[in-house]
Amino acid sequence: MKKPLVIIGSGHAGYTLARAFRQHDSTTPVVVLTEDGGEHYPKPQLSHGFGHQASAERLTLNNATGMAAELKIMVRPRTRVSAIDVVAQKVTAGEVQIPYSDLVLAVGAEPFIPPVGGDAAQDILTLNNLEHYRRYLDRLNRSEHVLVIGGGLIGTEIAHDIAQHKRVTLVDIGSRLLERLVPEVVSQRLHDVMDQVTLRFGTGVERVERAEQGYRVTLSDGDTLAVDAVVCAAGLKPRLELAAGLETGRGIVVDAYLRTSQPHVYALGDCAEIEGQILPYLQPITLSANALASTLAGTPTPVRFGPLPVAVKTPRYPIQLAGVTQGNALDWQISEGDDGLTALAHRDSQLVGYVTTGSRNGFSLLPSLAR
Repeated sequence: MKKPLVIIGSGHAGYTLARAFRQHDSTTPVVVLTEDGGEHYPKPQLSHGFGHQASAERLTLNNATGMAAELKIMVRPRTRVSAIDVVAQKVTAGEVQIPYSDLVLAVGAEPFIPPVGGDAAQDILTLNNLEHYRRYLDRLNRSEHVLVIGGGLIGTEIAHDIAQHKRVTLVDIGSRLLERLVPEVVSQRLHDVMDQVTLRFGTGVERVERAEQGYRVTLSDGDTLAVDAVVCAAGLKPRLELAAGLETGRGIVVDAYLRTSQPHVYALGDCAEIEGQILPYLQPITLSANALASTLAGTPTPVRFGPLPVAVKTPRYPIQLAGVTQGNALDWQISEGDDGLTALAHRDSQLVGYVTTGSRNGFSLLPSLAR
């Protein structure tokens, strides 16, 4: 019997790869190993679920049994892989050893929580999977004042979402929302429409301590806040626990074919560092999974990205961007009207990026971006 393709991880990367591989190969066994319940759900919706008062069950599209039947694969939920033997080509999960023909690490990333002191630091909520979401939803439903750490993409979306129902304070060590993604004028317009959120820039969280009701939070500028919940959305760090013996940088280093430094071992998704880049967005993960499926089915196919659009899902002020939108060497050309704003980023007289807001759509600019 042919050794199976083994995929570790049942997130968007793992299941998209399994589905794409089945389109090329209907007979090779496929085994998905996952630490969680193996549910299939749209991960970006986790940051918006509270605003819609959506339960974890409502966000779930299919369970592990349903995914196994749909894709004609084996899914083993609540299974933790403890070791990989790249010479013998097998993985160890508990007392079981599973051989593989090819192995794909689609293990994702962990939320980054800055160092925080206090007896309630472990109560800080993160939002990276359905189990996190259940805890987050329960705590938020019992809260009046919520502190969000992080003013990047996810932190901004979460604060925008929670503020529909709760009082929100957002803290970030930077000077504005989306500081690493958009020019200052776009951040300022976003600040204006998110006036229901108290924004605290240039400071971080030093301590989180239990109080008689909720928590007492001490900021690095010395101020204290009384809150009912603390949510951290300060970024992600690729999971590298299973990368022993593999070349790593910020993530698991792979080439354009998603190959790691060991034969028959690949990495995909948030854990992968693809030719120096970590791209934790759905579109590049989908493109990567489709290319890797072809490679694993016998047709070596490199992944090619090009400029990728990113949408910031803040309905009160929608934002789209693509290309290079950060850096001091950019020359911005900005036009604004009642329908929104268009910001064009030039470098050496070439269009290298754009940001659009409101009802304006920049997709037509994608082919014009210098590569």
